[in-house]
Amino acid sequence: MNETQTKEEILKKEKVDYLKSKFNLLKGTLYITSNRIILNTHKTGVSGFGILGVFLKRQVEKKNFGFNFEFQDIENISQGKHGAQKNVLEIITKQNETFRIIVKNYKEWKRVLEKER
Repeated sequence: MNETQTKEEILKKEKVDYLKSKFNLLKGTLYITSNRIILNTHKTGVSGFGILGVFLKRQVEKKNFGFNFEFQDIENISQGKHGAQKNVLEIITKQNETFRIIVKNYKEWKRVLEKER
């Protein structure tokens, strides 16, 4: 997602780390609009030289992960931990899905989310 793909005003945006699993961390961008929260991530880390390297990198980074749901779909927001990292935003949906995102300032994200919900 980028600013041109939604007509909703973006209230907060930050480069984050998405904890897809205990051992799988993906780089991405987290957005809050007036109606929803959106996370866009993709795999990174493939590098190589020449045309083959460029092609492999594009193929790996083509698949996106994350979510795009409205605030009404959120069941709970809490602060989690990942090792020594305490700025983990945990979002649990009403479908019982858990998303763990490392942000710069957990309290700031929680404040904005709770204000918009």
